[in-house]
Amino acid sequence: MSDNTKSVFLYGKPTKVKINELSVMQKQYSQLINSYIECLLNNPNIYLYIFQNNKKDSNVRRFEKEIRHEKLNYLGSALGQNAFDHAFTELYNHFTRIKNYMYGLYIDSGDIQHFVSSVCLLNASILNLDPFIELKKLIDANKNKMLTIEKTNVKKNYENNIKYYNDLLNMLQKHTHEEISEIMSMVRTTFFEELESRKVPFVKDSPIQLDSRVCEIQEANHIDADYVIRVKTLQRGKWMDIPLKVSRHGKWRLDNYKKCSPTIQILKNRLIKVSIPVEKKTADYEYTEIIGVDIGETELIHTSDDISYGSFKEMTALYDNIVLPKLGNRSKLKALMRKYRKELKKTTSEERKHKLRKKIGNINKMLQGRKSLNRVLRKYSHAVESEISCAVKSFVNDIKDRNVLVSIENLNILQFDRGRKNNRRDSNWARGQLLEKIKEKLTWIGKKIVEVEPAYSSQECPVCHYTDRKNRNGKHFKCQYCGYEDDADHVGAINVKNRAEDEEIKEIVKKYQYNKEKRHSHLKKLLNARHKAYLDSAVAGATI
Repeated sequence: MSDNTKSVFLYGKPTKVKINELSVMQKQYSQLINSYIECLLNNPNIYLYIFQNNKKDSNVRRFEKEIRHEKLNYLGSALGQNAFDHAFTELYNHFTRIKNYMYGLYIDSGDIQHFVSSVCLLNASILNLDPFIELKKLIDANKNKMLTIEKTNVKKNYENNIKYYNDLLNMLQKHTHEEISEIMSMVRTTFFEELESRKVPFVKDSPIQLDSRVCEIQEANHIDADYVIRVKTLQRGKWMDIPLKVSRHGKWRLDNYKKCSPTIQILKNRLIKVSIPVEKKTADYEYTEIIGVDIGETELIHTSDDISYGSFKEMTALYDNIVLPKLGNRSKLKALMRKYRKELKKTTSEERKHKLRKKIGNINKMLQGRKSLNRVLRKYSHAVESEISCAVKSFVNDIKDRNVLVSIENLNILQFDRGRKNNRRDSNWARGQLLEKIKEKLTWIGKKIVEVEPAYSSQECPVCHYTDRKNRNGKHFKCQYCGYEDDADHVGAINVKNRAEDEEIKEIVKKYQYNKEKRHSHLKKLLNARHKAYLDSAVAGATI
């Protein structure tokens, strides 16, 4: 059995007094998170725990208690601990991005990559500690823990850890003390340069993380609401009650699944949103088939079974014919206003200045009249979300009773470059939104998912592996070498399916995970080698 989590949203409209109290709490809670971020950054001794995302360690909890009692005690222990955990997670994500960048920077640069990939050696480099002593501490700690464990699978994890640390020790012993010092100095310098150059995480209007110490949620009685949330205010001993409403489906989930700690957030128009994560247990299974999913440009979902779900043709027409012209008009007005403002700074004629100010004012009034544009954008966004929901629902319903492994593309929309017009449409459509919806629905019903490298999946011939962008022409695929023809999205889905258990491609992705250029270069070499192998086998078969 495995646990899957999804949030249920409840909405309420408190009185003016209560919304003001919540506004003060949310503002101070966000300020507290940013204060904790600053404190954590100023204490390098905590960096190891941040890299490990180990906020429950006793040293971390001791540090949190010290700074909370000294100077950050204006929200109390419960909200203070929750704000600290939020700050810790923000920095963990920040440090992970730096670590991944450094790994991509030093990949194929010798043993220096081990000083980045290993959290222990990275921390030793940052704090200028003895790497031999740090690794030996970890080996001893894992050995001691292993003695208290009886479960075989858990023991295996500790054995693997010990083997990994011993491998790192053997790697260190190949280098002189001067070489190790030079590598550590390089890693330390790179880390602090990145830490200095990157923008520090800053939280604004963060949802307040609640728990049982500061809130209670009960079913409503004798009022027009579904639930009532009791929240402890900043005034000692004072609580506030806020009625909440939820959808029928959301109420069913709250009644049937395990509820976790909620968050509360202030929205516009004096509304509040309470998010309650619920956990659902799903049964594990062994998959007997693999389905590849391709995210198309005209069809939202196309599977390796050659079934398509949803179409984006109408949405594309809506965007190109209605949304894009209105956005273009606004861009022209903004450009014209910038031009007039520059001229206003340079001109000396009072008469011309008066005319320019009048023109700028008129343009500003036109830009403020955004009701028409906002209405069109809402219509477009609603149409896209509806189409995505229907497509995903149909796909999930078709596979919910099958023991499948769903192979999907690991897409990053920021890597797409299909021209300004298409890129802008992609950003509105949010291909990532579609993939996230698929993953969310499949995870909730307990289906297995694997994300694969999408590069060249729409250009590779599934028969001879010849890879060329000329193979694909819109929706039509024709291999320029062997002549294989098919629907282009179906070919992409077949290649995505084949990559689910392709160990050679998995090895390339794992090694060059944080270096896109090298990852794609080695992948192209592999596909070319497979094409050559296909040719050699064809020649050998013809000879026989």
